[in-house]
Amino acid sequence: MLKKKIVATTVALAATAIWAIAAIAAEPLTAPQETITITGKKPVHFNHRTHLDLGVTCGQCHHDASHQPRSAEDIAALSGAEELSCASCHNDDFANPNLQKRKDIFHARCKECHQAGVNGKQGPTTCTACHIKQKKAVEGC
Repeated sequence: MLKKKIVATTVALAATAIWAIAAIAAEPLTAPQETITITGKKPVHFNHRTHLDLGVTCGQCHHDASHQPRSAEDIAALSGAEELSCASCHNDDFANPNLQKRKDIFHARCKECHQAGVNGKQGPTTCTACHIKQKKAVEGC
């Protein structure tokens, strides 16, 4: 339990720091142009541009507290990225226990969309297609 809270706090702080820098520069929030790494026990590379080019809208992944989709304009008007953080609502206090953990949130949202497809193109659905393969430590190293 403590480990989960530490990971969630670390992710939230990192996201806040990144978006705070953007806010200081007085630029609206936009989708990162580079591939990002979603950290956790089994990290995932994610590229917003790849998804946007397929026709996926911001609101298909990002929603507000009322579960209304956020548009690019809505996101640009936010004061900081912490408002986009899943863990700001999806945490131990979230009503649906199946959507309290980041893993469950991403698997529910991503896998459903990848299986259904967008504009006739399906996304990867196997573990190794999304998750970064990590080298296991060898004892004695």
